[in-house]
Amino acid sequence: MTQVLPTAKAPTNRVLDGVRILELARWQAAPRGSLILRDMGAEVIKLEWSKDSDLRNAGPFVSDMSVQFAAYNRGKKSITLNTRHSQGKELFFRLLEVSDVVLENFRPGTIDRMGFSYEELCKVNPGIILASVTGFGQYGPYRDRQCFDPIIQAMSGIGDQTGRGFDQPIMSEGPIMDRMAALHAAIGILGALRHRDRTGEGQWLEVAMLDGGITLEEVALAMCYETGTNDFKRSGSFLKCNDGWVTTGAARAGMWERMLNVMGYDELSDDPDYASPMFATDKGEIRMELLHLWCEERSVSEVEDALVAADIPVGRAMSIPQVLQDKHIWEREVMIEAEIDHPQGKKMLVPGPSIIKFSKTPTTAGPIPKYGEHNQEIYGELLGLNESQLASLVAEGVIT
Repeated sequence: MTQVLPTAKAPTNRVLDGVRILELARWQAAPRGSLILRDMGAEVIKLEWSKDSDLRNAGPFVSDMSVQFAAYNRGKKSITLNTRHSQGKELFFRLLEVSDVVLENFRPGTIDRMGFSYEELCKVNPGIILASVTGFGQYGPYRDRQCFDPIIQAMSGIGDQTGRGFDQPIMSEGPIMDRMAALHAAIGILGALRHRDRTGEGQWLEVAMLDGGITLEEVALAMCYETGTNDFKRSGSFLKCNDGWVTTGAARAGMWERMLNVMGYDELSDDPDYASPMFATDKGEIRMELLHLWCEERSVSEVEDALVAADIPVGRAMSIPQVLQDKHIWEREVMIEAEIDHPQGKKMLVPGPSIIKFSKTPTTAGPIPKYGEHNQEIYGELLGLNESQLASLVAEGVIT
């Protein structure tokens, strides 16, 4: 019997309850990582110094809300702070005293010039964890270069590998390198928190986007190192049907035997040269050609139904509109609707609670923060500033 995990709207306990993260990060690589931690219960305070400092002004928009900003920052708490001002620095250090993690994704050296080096942070909070996400890392020949996701797709070899057979590198449509960095940053922060729980020690961890990109080509790199060539081919490919495309992967013992039976090649299914698992036979190209021909004579639904019935992995190639119609993603809350300020009550689609489904400590998604929405809560309630002090800080341009 399949167990349905709870999706409580407001659980009383989550795995990271009590953890506070100060986010000095922009764009996607680091903010998408803290979003995962926020869904697990961490309080993420996003420091914004102007509406132009992140993705708030980057389209596309629903009403006046940036779809990109909402996707990577829903559920966080937004405060405004001019960290170049001396009083702004003082407020940052006061926040630091009551925080567990600082997350930033500036180029190496920037955080030092801001006066927030790891050494300076430790003077205020010896147990602080500083997580730095950069394009190329804190050391190495490329350390100081500007970087965005497409640069890493090019320099990691992913673009070239994806474009094999097309006579040119191919760029992924999605920000896969930003996501790799975000995941590694989240994992690193969890590890650092665990270390601090055991020892009391904070630490500085760094994640380089290029390092993460390289992990996607580990096998190809190892094979090239061994052979001196780039003959390694990924196992998956798309198969053309008479009304679309599918892909399949018969990697385990018995799968190709069943595949050949489904296609009507019973005599070949008994032949070990044809029925062996992936990479275990030199007949691979022949049987793949048989599969291509079989698919071309059938619809996507016919191929999918036949292979699912035979317990063979198969998936249809879906467009973005088709993915939106897929009931599976809605049942699992991979994407959810979020309310925004709109006269007709229009809603925006945002990532659902973390895709990690906990049985006892469910994750939650939160609302999209307005610019500076949580100034009163954080400066007033957390730091204890009164209304007169807040008004003065606004007048002096400290709270923007």
